[in-house]
Amino acid sequence: MGHKIRKALLGNLWIKLLSLLIAIGIWLMVTNANNPTRTTLFMNVPISIVNQDAVADIGKVIEAQGSGTVTLRVTEKRSVLEKLSKTGSDFYVEADLNNITDMNTVPLTVQCANPVVTWDEIEISPPSLKVTLEDKVEQTFVASVPAEGFPASGYEVGTCTILQGKNIVIAGPGSLMNIINQVVAPVNVDGIGEDTTISSTLRIFDKNGDAFTDAQIASLEFKDEKGNVLTGHMVDVQVDLWRIRTDVPIRVQTVGTPAWGYRVSGITTIPERISVAGTEEALEALGAVFDVAEPVDVTGATEDVTAEFDLASTLSEMTGLKLISDADSSVQVVVAIEANGDVTLSIPLSLISFANRPEGMDLVITPADEVSVKVHALSEDSPKPSAEMISLSVDLSPCAVEGSYEIPVQVSLPEGYELASDVMLTVVSSAQAVPTVQTEGDNNG
Repeated sequence: MGHKIRKALLGNLWIKLLSLLIAIGIWLMVTNANNPTRTTLFMNVPISIVNQDAVADIGKVIEAQGSGTVTLRVTEKRSVLEKLSKTGSDFYVEADLNNITDMNTVPLTVQCANPVVTWDEIEISPPSLKVTLEDKVEQTFVASVPAEGFPASGYEVGTCTILQGKNIVIAGPGSLMNIINQVVAPVNVDGIGEDTTISSTLRIFDKNGDAFTDAQIASLEFKDEKGNVLTGHMVDVQVDLWRIRTDVPIRVQTVGTPAWGYRVSGITTIPERISVAGTEEALEALGAVFDVAEPVDVTGATEDVTAEFDLASTLSEMTGLKLISDADSSVQVVVAIEANGDVTLSIPLSLISFANRPEGMDLVITPADEVSVKVHALSEDSPKPSAEMISLSVDLSPCAVEGSYEIPVQVSLPEGYELASDVMLTVVSSAQAVPTVQTEGDNNG
């Protein structure tokens, strides 16, 4: 019985071995067809520089050349490659300064987070990091804190203060230090509704306005003004919000006295009101009106006096107060000067009689709401006139032709008064658009 079993197992042994090899070959072919070996490129993988103390001990610093990134050529099974991040974040490329050569190059090593991918399956390009050795230079810069985004409704960013101090000490290669123009600590304030502390990563801009690359930043050392190292070149920024107050009237004072027989009849500003943001204490001190610090001099004036002020000069004398973002700080002031007995009346356009309005023309009238009529009383005993006592009329017949016209307003005054200055309207006339009539044939295409 045992002899028969042995004979069955050993009989035709070479045929059985051949069948096994064929089966293995078919299995390998099927496996490779479904999961073939491929090569994939991973671009812009950053280089991490370690052991910088190796050159610091000899009083030198290094500046990495190139982009500070490499390209990795990885050959592996498709199933393995598909699991790797296309950004290259699964790879760690290291330049160890302990291995710097006499040619000022540092060999690069690479590791993959997936242990299936071994070093011999990865090709690095370039294979080494080119560096230059320079003397270390240290300088102090004042960091600015730009706020990005918009806080919650009703608030404005008041102050942004770096808790470690606004003075940032930077040490690095002289070639880099010489091109630093600005150090900033940006913070995103979008949607915040209360005072808060935000971590910020320092950014550096060169004299061309370009941001330093990661490789350039890696060549620098950051400290606060007390010498404490700023890990990851990060600082903490205290953001204080100020409350917004809208529709604050602007008030301007005058100095001096107009010419004999004249007086100040009114003061108007453009804009009439502003919006400000401030601390609770500053808003309380402001009160209900914004007083412009600089007055308008009307000494000897016989006609209106105009002036323009920059509210920034007034705000510079106030603590904890500012205009809201993007607001224009300029204000135009008109001080109306009238002869004694003169009165300026505002007459709505609805009370003006328009004659000879041309047909088929669109008219745009300026001013669009009311006109100012200055009248002079012939006697000091004359009562103050009112708008109802005056009639105005305008002849629009010139507007039958397209164009812009300065048209006089005819003013009828009660007895005892005369017109102190002419009244004019600007009228722009244009032909009305002719509507397009769609025919039945057009509708049917």
